[in-house]
Amino acid sequence: MATTHSPAPSELARMRKVRRAGAIGNFIEYFDNALYAYFAVTIAKLFFPTVDPVAGLLSTFAVFGVAFLIRPVGGVVFGHIGDRLGRKRQLILALLLMSVSTTILGLLPTYATVGVLAPALLLVCRLLQGFSVGGESTGAFVLVVEHSPAGRRGRNTAPLIVSSIAGAASAALLAMITTSVLSAEALTAWGWRLPFFVAVPLGIVGLYLRLHIDESEAFKEAAKESAVINAAAGHRHAPLIQAFRSVPKELFILFCWVALQAVAGYLTVGYMVTHLVQFEKLPMATALGVLVSGMVIAMLACSLFGRLVDRISRKKFAIMISVGLAIWVFPAFVMMSWGPIPAAIGLGIFASMQYATMISAGIAIVELFPVDVRASASGFAYSVAFSVFGGTVPFVATYLSANFGATAPSYYVIVFAVIGILVARFGLPNAREMDVIADPLEQQSPSNSGPTATTPLSAHATD
Repeated sequence: MATTHSPAPSELARMRKVRRAGAIGNFIEYFDNALYAYFAVTIAKLFFPTVDPVAGLLSTFAVFGVAFLIRPVGGVVFGHIGDRLGRKRQLILALLLMSVSTTILGLLPTYATVGVLAPALLLVCRLLQGFSVGGESTGAFVLVVEHSPAGRRGRNTAPLIVSSIAGAASAALLAMITTSVLSAEALTAWGWRLPFFVAVPLGIVGLYLRLHIDESEAFKEAAKESAVINAAAGHRHAPLIQAFRSVPKELFILFCWVALQAVAGYLTVGYMVTHLVQFEKLPMATALGVLVSGMVIAMLACSLFGRLVDRISRKKFAIMISVGLAIWVFPAFVMMSWGPIPAAIGLGIFASMQYATMISAGIAIVELFPVDVRASASGFAYSVAFSVFGGTVPFVATYLSANFGATAPSYYVIVFAVIGILVARFGLPNAREMDVIADPLEQQSPSNSGPTATTPLSAHATD
């Protein structure tokens, strides 16, 4: 049996820098998207004032969803940059665009000032946000997981998930404080804009962190090999074209798994607050407090899930999470009507399992795709899944609740959870058994000098 070695202090320091650089983008992504959702009722009044409240809310969520349509374009463009020029450049450019577009959204004139130009400008800002997220959403996972030995990928991916939850929770907390401190008139007049300006200092911090990281050794080696091959051939295909030729099945597998993640995820951050306000009649501040409490539960749980996925097979972990979502989503919706404390507990358990799907997705991105097409393939599959399923969740959930009852959105999640069980069982790589083989920390042991210690089991699962 191989002897496990603890990472050297320099290795731990390098990994911490990489995790921070990846996590800051996830934080900003979820912070920005959540802010829009949390202020959906106010934005509906200011940018779509000529329609009834439900129709205005649906219009606001439609703009939220349209932004997801451009995510695949961002995934392709930024993925190409990541595979050709490096993950670092990809993530820096995506971060800058995300921060700038969010800041501009907070400066937009309203319908009362410029008429129909207001919702048009709102749409442009959301499209820019969606384009940048297409490069950010998978880029951070690729960066961190590529730097991680296979047996530690779960625990190194978990901080990215925790940062995503923290971003959504911070947005909720900031929105809760804003709505509690300001009067309704002040909130509508100018207060809703203030949280969007937080994108400026966050962007500066993120830029600093990402300027001080290096590419993974896997990417460096792949870049050298690619340069030699292309110099001999005289041309090269775009990474996404290569991916469609070499790993089409893997593209479909990731797409299907991320569909579950998208539906459950944006039900949490894009719809639940509106549900509590619109259908359960809770005050906005109380609804945001419920969400923040649920997010705290999810952050604690995901830290533990990150270690669990390194101890059991990837398949078992993903199946467990999918089954849990299918079973728990209906009780979670029922608990929404029992008061703030039961609602927070129900939402916290649901969010814990929902965010755990991101851990599986982040690891699968690296274990499904070869390093030379990884950013493009994962960016495309991930963004298309979110475009088709994620951005439409608030709209679909609002419609289902309004027409079929408050618990109706739960059945929508159950359908995707069942699909997730099938994908986990038959599609996701079961890489846990190859961790010792792929883990360079394990390979340092003299007892691993035999041929099985250095021979990869899968070209797609190891770097």
